[in-house]
Amino acid sequence: MSELTIASESFEIVIADEIKVKGRVKSVVDGLHKPAVVVAHGFRGTQDWGFWPEVLERLAQSGYYAISFNYSRIAVQEEGIDEQRVAEASTISQDLKDIGAVINHLKQGLLPLSNEVNAENIAFLGHSRSGGSGIIYASEHPTNIQNLIVWNGGASPISASTDPNLSPIQLAVALDKEANENRFNVTDQFIDLKQPVLIVQGDSDSERLLSFVAKLKELAPHQSYVSIPEANHTFGVAHPYEGATEHLRIALEETISFLDIHLKTK
Repeated sequence: MSELTIASESFEIVIADEIKVKGRVKSVVDGLHKPAVVVAHGFRGTQDWGFWPEVLERLAQSGYYAISFNYSRIAVQEEGIDEQRVAEASTISQDLKDIGAVINHLKQGLLPLSNEVNAENIAFLGHSRSGGSGIIYASEHPTNIQNLIVWNGGASPISASTDPNLSPIQLAVALDKEANENRFNVTDQFIDLKQPVLIVQGDSDSERLLSFVAKLKELAPHQSYVSIPEANHTFGVAHPYEGATEHLRIALEETISFLDIHLKTK
C-alpha cells in the first residue's frame, strides 16, 4: 500500500455567513471503497499543526479515506473578522455543527475523491477538546460514527462565566457549556456509546485528563484504553514538525490496529 500514490484534494464547506470549514482528503486512488477516518485537531491547533499531516498520510497509506479539517473558528480568525465572531465560532456547539457538516458532506458524496470511500463506515479521531466533541457527536449520531478514537482528550477545562477575567472567547465557551450542561456531560455520553471506542492517553498529561480517563475505564471497562508511558499532551511533538516521536508512533500504531479490527473488517 505504501508504494501506491496518495491523492490529496482540498475542500471548503460554507456553514453560514463568514463561517467556513476548510479541509483536506487523502486517499489511494484505486477504485476501492475504503472506510473513512475523520481527524480533528484540538482547541489551539489546526489541521496543519505538528503531526496532523503525517497522521493523515499514514491513514491513507493504511487503506483509509482520510479527512482532516480546520474548525470554522480558524477561517474566522484568518479572515480577520471581529473578535466577537471569533468567540461565537469557538464554542463546543459550533464544533459540533462543523463536525456534522463534514460528516454530512461525506455521506452525501460531496467531498473530493468520493468514488474512493464507503461513506457508511466512518471513524472519528479527535485530539484534546475534539475528543470530547467527538464523544458528544457520536452519542447524538450513533449511525453516523461507527468507531471513535480519542487522543489525550475528552475533558475540557472550562471556567465559570462569572469569572471577571475571562477573554471574549473564554466567556463564549463558558456560556455555551452552561447552556448545554446535560448535553455536554461527556462522561454520561461516553458511558452510553454503543460504538467501539479507543482512548489513547499519555501518562504524563494533565492530572485532569488522567483522572477523567481513569473514571471512564471504571464506568465503561468494555471499551479499549491505551496508556503511553511518559507521553505528554502532544506525544512529544511540537510545531514546526520535526518528525514522529516514539510516543506518536505508538499512538498511530495502536490507532491503526484498532481501526483495522473494528472498521476495516465491516
